[in-house]
Amino acid sequence: MKLLYTPRSPYARKVRIVAIEKGIKLELVNEDLVNKSPGLVKANPLGKIPTLILDNGQTIFDSPVICEYLDHFKPKPVLIPQGPSKRFAVLTLAAAADGLMDVTVAMFMEKVRHPKDFNAAFIAANEATVKRCFVYFDAQAAQLKELNIASIALASAIGYLNFRMPQLWSADNCPKLARWYEEISKRKSMQETAPKE
Repeated sequence: MKLLYTPRSPYARKVRIVAIEKGIKLELVNEDLVNKSPGLVKANPLGKIPTLILDNGQTIFDSPVICEYLDHFKPKPVLIPQGPSKRFAVLTLAAAADGLMDVTVAMFMEKVRHPKDFNAAFIAANEATVKRCFVYFDAQAAQLKELNIASIALASAIGYLNFRMPQLWSADNCPKLARWYEEISKRKSMQETAPKE
């Protein structure tokens, strides 16, 4: 299987962590999102990463669907619970973590596109969303102790935020979440996929 990705993408990192934790080997194909390759746009009409290409040529996107496929492809360890009560609690936390990625990426891209005249109101609103997310996840810290798609997604989201906007991360405001993140960051899958300049 090939994963079309970029090494700094938190969405792709989430997929890579799932694959590592499950012992699934992926061939990584680094894509340029400014000059999209014919292979990427053929595999995914949106031209977005991550996109997974199966050995039979079938393509799967985007990150939540790829993660679900990988969880099905190799059932152990279970990262997306099957029982409805736990399943939807985990998927809701994962959706919130994906939303934190969305907000952080949007802020970063706004500042990249408009470094001198970025939309300050847009940035301020999104920074407020990040702070609300930290309060929310701090209250959910006990639910995050189990390794699953929610904890993986949140670790990827916080990792990206620390990479791009470390000034927004304050352990003082979310001590339980900070302790959890420090612990999960020790995992081999987290260290192997950490974004670098």
